[in-house]
Amino acid sequence: MTTTAKKKLKILLIVAIAVVVVLGCSLALLVKYANKIVKAELEATLGKTFSIERIDLAWGHVEAVGIKLKNAAGKEVVKVGSLSVSADFMGLLKKQYIISDITVKDPYVFVEIDNKGNIVSPVLPVQPKEKPEQGKKTEQPMPPVTVKKVEIVNGSVDYLDRKTPVTPVLTKLRNIDFVIKDISMPFADTFSTYSLSAAVPGNLSTGAIKSSGRIRLKNKDMDLKADVKKLDITNFKPYYQKQSPVNVTKGLLDLDINVKVASEKIHAPGTAVLKDLDFASGSGKSDKFMGVPLSLVVAFLKKSNNEIPIEFVVEGDLNNPKFNLADHFVQKVSLAMAEKLGLSIKEIPESVLGLGAKGAEKLGSGAKSVGEGLKKLFGK
Repeated sequence: MTTTAKKKLKILLIVAIAVVVVLGCSLALLVKYANKIVKAELEATLGKTFSIERIDLAWGHVEAVGIKLKNAAGKEVVKVGSLSVSADFMGLLKKQYIISDITVKDPYVFVEIDNKGNIVSPVLPVQPKEKPEQGKKTEQPMPPVTVKKVEIVNGSVDYLDRKTPVTPVLTKLRNIDFVIKDISMPFADTFSTYSLSAAVPGNLSTGAIKSSGRIRLKNKDMDLKADVKKLDITNFKPYYQKQSPVNVTKGLLDLDINVKVASEKIHAPGTAVLKDLDFASGSGKSDKFMGVPLSLVVAFLKKSNNEIPIEFVVEGDLNNPKFNLADHFVQKVSLAMAEKLGLSIKEIPESVLGLGAKGAEKLGSGAKSVGEGLKKLFGK
């Protein structure tokens, strides 16, 4: 190699190294300040009620730390320890937008339902849409995105229900671990599999929930199993004590249920065990627990190791505004318990049946047990 050629090669190497250094420094500065730019844009778009502690960007990965959303009263309704997203760049070669995983750590959400059944919390602040200028092209719809896995670690939810019960009920879920796989947006006509575990703290015990199955997000079809252990029923009195003066001071529920939903119709057979029931002193023989005479309940508990095992089937049209899933579940459990304790259909209060007195009498005519009455009632 001649001296001139060596000089040219040396110059080329110096230029190449300089370009790499400049690009590297530019990329480093971009990554360093991009989080501040994105953070400022998000807070400006979502308003003063929304804040992020910081955003860390890396190749194929972004993590937001310290996410908070407050309502108009200043209460934190959403709080997230960290949210990380990892992209699958191999999908870009196939002209697909693929997110390999989304991980949410230590999230908290306060959900509130008003007396009309509307979600009033949380509500994201939404900026008004700008009207497109004449001659300006409208924005194209977002291309399809596939998320391989979404994982929630150590989540918490406070659910305040002001609609279903007479008195608002606050249900707390803690230690939520949730994984769902294969989500397409817009939602595709395919199933996504999931698994869930959570704790339900109560006054006397902490219940445990485990569930797994699959759900078609496009139309909400689902096929799942759920298992509940040691759920403290005293936390849910307003759901089952609407017309009963008896005060339940202690009680646990174990529940196994298989849920299938297709075309907005639910079919969910299950087994339940009510156990360790105790009632406030002074409750009379005429008092009723879930529509069943308290004297019968107490007598059965004494001879059955303080347990009432029952089987039931929840069925209905979720698209029917008159169908209330919580009320229907309580009604079915009440009917199953009445059958277990040997009541005839005529002896079951109309409040349990959800029918008028004449309707209950007509259904029960000639029926020796509630089982026979139920067959007439539900056409089984």
